[in-house]
Amino acid sequence: MSDRQYEPMTKAEVIAAQRAWAKHVTEQNVEELLALYDFGSPDEPLLFKPTLADVIRLDQDGARSYFVGGNADYPNDHGFLKNNWKQVDFQSAVGPIIKAGGLGYKDMGHYTFVNAEGNATRADYTFAYHKLNGQVLISLHHSSLTWFPPVEG
Repeated sequence: MSDRQYEPMTKAEVIAAQRAWAKHVTEQNVEELLALYDFGSPDEPLLFKPTLADVIRLDQDGARSYFVGGNADYPNDHGFLKNNWKQVDFQSAVGPIIKAGGLGYKDMGHYTFVNAEGNATRADYTFAYHKLNGQVLISLHHSSLTWFPPVEG
């Protein structure tokens, strides 16, 4: 059982955290990006399934490897931030939704990443957030490429 004291937060704070996440992705600022995640404890770890990976991450080393690569424990990580994303747009299905108990939010939708050449990659996301010590943090992040049905022709 956790003795961590979660704090109330607002939808506006969650949206600000999403904007910060997008900003740090486009600036390739891995330290500030990782600071938006709650890596928790072995009993309550971060749950992170990145877009371009098949391995679920539970700790900071795994998350860092996804974003910048170079970790022998994750040989298929090439560094998501190295895609030179210049824009990230969140398109929430309904906007962040307060979780039961009021001490967290969840959100699901699509986000689009645009690189320097103007190429777009669309993915589906699910995030869960809570607030500790005055900071909104990501406790769950699942992302996968959007499935598009085949075009009949």
